[in-house]
Amino acid sequence: ENGSVTSINISGFRRTRVGKRNPQFAVDSLANFTRLVSFNASEFLLPGPIPDWFGQRLLTLQVLDLRSCNVSGVIPLSIGNLTNLTALYLSDNRLTGQIPSTLGRLLSLLVLDLSKNSLTGSIPSSLVSLRNLTSLDISLNKLTGSIPPGVGSLLKLQILNLSSNRLTSSIPAQLGDLDSLVDLDLSSNGLSGSVPRDLRGLRNLQTMDFGNNGLQGSLPVALFPSPSQLRIIVLRNNSFSGDIPEVLWSLPELNLLDISHNNFTGMLLNSTLNDNATAAVLNISQNKFYGGLTTVLRRFISTDLSGNYFEGRVPDYAHDNAFLSTNCLQSVSSQRTLTECVSFYAERGLSFDNFGPPNSTEPPATESRRSNRRIIILAAVLGGAGLVVLLMLLLLVVLCFRKRSTRNHRGIDVGAVPARETSPSPVEEINFSSLGDLFTY
Repeated sequence: ENGSVTSINISGFRRTRVGKRNPQFAVDSLANFTRLVSFNASEFLLPGPIPDWFGQRLLTLQVLDLRSCNVSGVIPLSIGNLTNLTALYLSDNRLTGQIPSTLGRLLSLLVLDLSKNSLTGSIPSSLVSLRNLTSLDISLNKLTGSIPPGVGSLLKLQILNLSSNRLTSSIPAQLGDLDSLVDLDLSSNGLSGSVPRDLRGLRNLQTMDFGNNGLQGSLPVALFPSPSQLRIIVLRNNSFSGDIPEVLWSLPELNLLDISHNNFTGMLLNSTLNDNATAAVLNISQNKFYGGLTTVLRRFISTDLSGNYFEGRVPDYAHDNAFLSTNCLQSVSSQRTLTECVSFYAERGLSFDNFGPPNSTEPPATESRRSNRRIIILAAVLGGAGLVVLLMLLLLVVLCFRKRSTRNHRGIDVGAVPARETSPSPVEEINFSSLGDLFTY
């Protein structure tokens, strides 16, 4: 532009044979591009630290993309001088150290991606100054501490991904102010406490992932507003308890509901289908749901109901697409014992259906397997004995036939063949036609 290079894109380029011998982050010549706006070297090997002069010479830079470049070392403090930056991509490298607080000076920044590195320390509170930020991804690092409540003031955020770190404390209620948020991922941390009711303000949210934390308590009824655009809800592997809000069964855009490995309880909703609802995947395994299977399961193309206490018969629409083990269901293999099921229902003042048949002591499926095993063993024994008898009868018949044949036919002795010095010619023939039907030789 105007005689100057403003953009350099070597994304995905391969190094030469000579360059592979000792690859380095040697880009000193970039310092001469005083009007450079964009530098994209993603997936091009640049092992080594980011030069400190990047933040001193490339002051016109707006996009810096160094994703998957094998960059190492720390993020230079001087990067905070690139106040024209709108996008900073440093993900999938070997960066270490802390996130520099100077990044809070990048007031024009729209995208900040520091994911898939080995960054340590806490999330700097200075990042709350980035009021134009639409995407913040610092997942898959080793960050500690709590989530700064000030993140809730980044009102333009659409993507917030803090997953797979070592963050602790509770979820800030201020995150409920992010009414533009589409994707919220706080999974695989050490977060505790309950989910704040204030998150009901996330009316544009499509993905909510709180899985693999230490969250507990019941889900607020108003957490999922109507209408809702939620498509993915993942709450697995926490300590949630109580009933789940009925609205979860009827979210029109739902694609995945995974609340497995918690302490949720209650009965399935017996509801009619929403004709506008999309088909979804359901995983409510390893909880404490009970009662019968209902028509709400028609909504889901795949269901994992294992590890609960469901009872009764399995409806036809749940056979082909459901995992049903470790429940209290009738005529299904690998269920809980009668003692477990009776005890669970008795604790809630309910009666158990006893796996269907009266006075049963074990699940019918188990008895059926035992009966089948007895039948197979008995059939094998009888079949073997019958075969032995049949062979003995056949042997007797053969012996009797031989004795009778000996009495009815005269033996004819042909005699020995005279000794010869040489073997008979292959063309010689012996005529046996005159010897009769029975002869010895």
